[in-house]
Amino acid sequence: MRRNVLKRITNKWTILSLIVLTVVLGGAIYAYATRQTVKKDNTVETSTIGTGDIILSATGVGTLIPNQGVSFGFTNSGQVREVLVSLGEQVKAGQVLARLESQTLELKYKQAEANLAALSSPSDIAAAEQAVEDAKQNLATARDDLGHLIGPEMLVGEEAVAQAQQDLQVAKAAAEKDPSDANKQKVSEAEAALTKAQETLNYAYYNYSNSYTLDTFTFPIRNDKGTTIRREFKPPTDAELLAGHAAYELAKANLEDAQNYLDVLKGNKTVEEVPASSVTSLTEAKTALDSAEAGLRGTELIAPLNGTITSLSLNVGENVGTSAVVTISDMNQPYTFDVYLDETDWDKAKIGYTATVTFDLLPDKNYSGKITRVYPALDDSSGTSMVHILVQLDANIDVDVPTGATASVDVTGGEALGTIRVPTSALKEVEPGKYIVYLMKNGKPVEQEVQIGLQDILYAEVKSGLKAGDVVLTNATAANQ
Repeated sequence: MRRNVLKRITNKWTILSLIVLTVVLGGAIYAYATRQTVKKDNTVETSTIGTGDIILSATGVGTLIPNQGVSFGFTNSGQVREVLVSLGEQVKAGQVLARLESQTLELKYKQAEANLAALSSPSDIAAAEQAVEDAKQNLATARDDLGHLIGPEMLVGEEAVAQAQQDLQVAKAAAEKDPSDANKQKVSEAEAALTKAQETLNYAYYNYSNSYTLDTFTFPIRNDKGTTIRREFKPPTDAELLAGHAAYELAKANLEDAQNYLDVLKGNKTVEEVPASSVTSLTEAKTALDSAEAGLRGTELIAPLNGTITSLSLNVGENVGTSAVVTISDMNQPYTFDVYLDETDWDKAKIGYTATVTFDLLPDKNYSGKITRVYPALDDSSGTSMVHILVQLDANIDVDVPTGATASVDVTGGEALGTIRVPTSALKEVEPGKYIVYLMKNGKPVEQEVQIGLQDILYAEVKSGLKAGDVVLTNATAANQ
């Protein structure tokens, strides 16, 4: 019985010991696990600064385009008489490519040419000389008529003032062009001459009003027997005076025009040296000739530039309008490509950036080039927003490639070769354009400002602040934990 009791007591203590051991062991395991988790949370990742390459690039599809191209047609409509070129032919600027039927226009041109030539014939020159003489006679008559209305003294005075005014204008124009002392003196002399002429005219007007009109325009009134019974004063009316002055000025202008016209016909003056009113008939004849020439020229299709005929839609005998029927493309080298990049590559689309071009027709050869144009707006003609640029090869190539040929274009937006670089995950931007890293010193992270250059997804170029061999945190936020 005692033995059973002792056995039960022993089992009980064994169970209790096992329970205590289990609790202690569980606590130890929990404590160990907890310590390991904390250690893991406090563990930081580092990276040793080294050197390498950073290359920013983008790839797009390019299409070979002409350096210059133009589509055009006739300026006149009509029936095609002849086509002088064929598709793919090289042409020169000014070369006639095709012609329309032009018999009527040719006759019109010849008639206009003959009309202009006739104006310089001996008979026309003789007629112009006679016109000058007639104009002189008309001027003399108009002057006499005006002189009768205002008196010879007033007429001379008005002519003197008009001449003095003209002389002053000439002197002032010369002084404005060349403000020399001599020219300024001529202006002063011309002003003095005008003042004197006006004084003379004022005196002539006084005599005109007080004596000439009374003497000239007082008429006797007679009765049926012819006896003067009284005198009546009938001076010229204002309308008569205005008409007399107008007739005189017109006669002077007509003489000037007639003389200018004769001088042009004889070759003493050019059309540009005389007023347009002096050569109205010549101008009209020249205008008619120019119009006929333009009409005749409109029947010819003329190349505006050197290049290759890349499109031609013309057949002899068909009627055409003024729409484009031919395209000339300047395919001179170096070649130019129309290139589209993804919109995320906008930062790599800068004029002057280098590019590598690989033709689909020539997959084993690469050609270098540069971006020559960046269009300021994204192109969505394909349904996707794309960056549109032009790339031109750096040099001519020894292969002729057709317009529209496609190529793969790799654009280099920047490169730093063999540079010190830091992982981008180690950078912390504290303010726009200003970065820091956490540099490990004596096992602790220390804040360090760095200046960076080029960046790609993984690395940034270090301009200053770090050197090869430095150790930095690769997770810049870990230092704040």
